Amino acid sequence: MRKNIRIAAVPFMALVTVVLTAASAAACTGVYVGKGVSADGSVMLMRTEDMESGESKRFIVHQAEDHKPGEYFTDAVGLKLEYPQRTYRYTAVPGSAERGIGDAPYGEAGFNELGVASTATITAYPNDKAIAADPFTENGLYELSINDIILSRAASAREGIEIIADIVDKYGSGEGNIIMTADRNEAWYMEIYTGHQYAAIKLPDDKAAVIANAYMLGEIDLDSEDVIVSKDIVSFAKENNIIKGSNGKINLRETYAEPAKDSNSIRIWGGRRLLHGSIGSDPYKTDYELLFTPSQKITLKEVMNVTRYRYEDTEYNVNFEKNKYVRAIGTSRQEECHILQIRQNMNIETSCIEWLCMGNSEFTAFVPYYAAAITDTPIMCKLDAPKFDLYSMYWACRGLSALCGQNRGLYGNKVREFFDTYENNLIKYVKSMDSSMVISGSRSRTANGFCNDLSYDIFNKSVMMYQQVMGFIATYEGKQEMKDTIYEFKPDISAEVSTEEINLTVLPTVITIK
Repeated sequence: MRKNIRIAAVPFMALVTVVLTAASAAACTGVYVGKGVSADGSVMLMRTEDMESGESKRFIVHQAEDHKPGEYFTDAVGLKLEYPQRTYRYTAVPGSAERGIGDAPYGEAGFNELGVASTATITAYPNDKAIAADPFTENGLYELSINDIILSRAASAREGIEIIADIVDKYGSGEGNIIMTADRNEAWYMEIYTGHQYAAIKLPDDKAAVIANAYMLGEIDLDSEDVIVSKDIVSFAKENNIIKGSNGKINLRETYAEPAKDSNSIRIWGGRRLLHGSIGSDPYKTDYELLFTPSQKITLKEVMNVTRYRYEDTEYNVNFEKNKYVRAIGTSRQEECHILQIRQNMNIETSCIEWLCMGNSEFTAFVPYYAAAITDTPIMCKLDAPKFDLYSMYWACRGLSALCGQNRGLYGNKVREFFDTYENNLIKYVKSMDSSMVISGSRSRTANGFCNDLSYDIFNKSVMMYQQVMGFIATYEGKQEMKDTIYEFKPDISAEVSTEEINLTVLPTVITIK
């Protein structure tokens, strides 16, 4: 973790406004799959980071650091926390430093070296009465720092939640958020409602969840050791006459959440539809509980496909003009998507896989990284490129997605099919990677090698595919008036996982994997 964050020369209140505006534009979708209902016995936390497709992302590793007493982490909105004696190494997917809100804002997701996973956050919103009674704090906790705080300090999933709860108690929160953490033993889910009110639960192994931008906790056992809540979450609601519930119990959703929105309900409906949840025909049902029991075990590939879902097999298919304003899970506004998978009966370095795709997941693939083991990422992953740049992993994937979204029928679907096959091959390839990790004398070195090879492989495939699609468009434009001509885009790239050196003529210099 960097010890200091550079702040652009703008007034503090203007900076807060920038952060609040960015947060209010967010619209992520999350998934939890307990190890008891996953096909391979793993825990999975998934989230799409939906903001604006023009906001570039990086994939980096923060190194472990030793700190002296009196050294502080200070973020771009004024939150100041003293460092512990040592902070852990961890992965993150930050935005560009040129946004003016810090060196590495919005770290969003990752693993630390101890195998703790964090995805932070899904933005959510309180109702008017709740926030009026307990306003957000200007220099409190914001999304832009949560992932870094948790992963640099937490030795367990529960400790990550406790750290955040302690910060909200002391400094307040600047926005409403939903956070998920996990380790090899348990997973946790947290909702931050107002400036100082929050609730968190340990997630059961035999359940799954689909989360949109809405609070979903209802009545919970506030006395359970598997529950963490702000100390006056009930008394505050009573004193301000906002408490809702039944049989003497507070209903957190009814007490603190804003009214239900169709854009949230349809995503919960769609996600559950793919993950074997019990749903009705009405996607705008508003009384979903957080947890559900799937009718069959959930596979990794099914979780991946949730991120791409545009309701194609329903009357709400957003690829049709009539449904263009329906909120899809698979939106072009995805900046990155991730699945944090923790597998059982393995050493930590091998068990923790961060499946990551940059940009819109519809036209790229999730790539597996041993995130608890890697100590660095390749240059195209780290490149800070706020504007389109084909040397950047983000823009290589995003540029291709932007093209494919313009005409799915003519060429976009063929690209999607290609990366679907490639992704399936990556899933199979993990088995050989695991074998190498088990026998490795240096797991970090082995993990770094896989990180390098697979990053270059998808980077090269994306750039080459971009070149081929552009070539097809240029050629097809001159043929489209010939109505008797059959012209179909066919990718001329192998969908096999490759670690061979590849030359790219589209770039001014040769890109290789070594």
